[in-house]
Amino acid sequence: MTSTPPRDPRIPDLVSLQEAADILGISKQAVHKRVEAAQLVGARVGNAWVFRRSVIEAARPAQSGGTDENSEGVRQ
Repeated sequence: MTSTPPRDPRIPDLVSLQEAADILGISKQAVHKRVEAAQLVGARVGNAWVFRRSVIEAARPAQSGGTDENSEGVRQ
């Protein structure tokens, strides 16, 4: 068996655009719209978007239960 090396605490835990969408329960397009609207902060690395897991998880409670969002998952 191979063991996973310990994670360097100086390197942030990142998630992809798809993982962010899955965590938030919205589409990839809705995540991208939130980035464009400055509601989420991400970074483009080559052709891919990455997000700090902590930022995405912090955004999750804000969208559950009683927020007014349109079909793209963007708060109104």
